[in-house]
Amino acid sequence: MSKASKIWAQKARYDLETAESMSREGRFVYVLFCCQQSIEKILKAFLSDKTGEMPPRIHNLSRLVEFLGLDLPSARAQFLGELSDYYIQSRYLDEI
Repeated sequence: MSKASKIWAQKARYDLETAESMSREGRFVYVLFCCQQSIEKILKAFLSDKTGEMPPRIHNLSRLVEFLGLDLPSARAQFLGELSDYYIQSRYLDEI
C-alpha cells in the first residue's frame, strides 16, 4: 500500500469512528454523511493504490466503484447510490 493510500485509509477510519460517535448522540444526518465520507475515502485509497495517481475529485460512490472496475451486487450498488444522495442532501440544503 502506498503512502497516499495509507493516508486515505486513515482518514476513512477517522470518519467511520466519527460516524459511530455521532450515532451514539443521535445525530443521524451526520452519521450518514460520515459513512459516505468513510466509504469515499477507502475507495479512493484503493484507487490511489491501483493507479499510483491522485483519485478524481468526485464524491459519487458509484462512479468511484466504476473507476475501480468493481462489479457489485445490485443491492450494494443501490445502497452506494443512496448514500451518495445523502452526501448531497447534507451538504446542499436546497437539495433536501
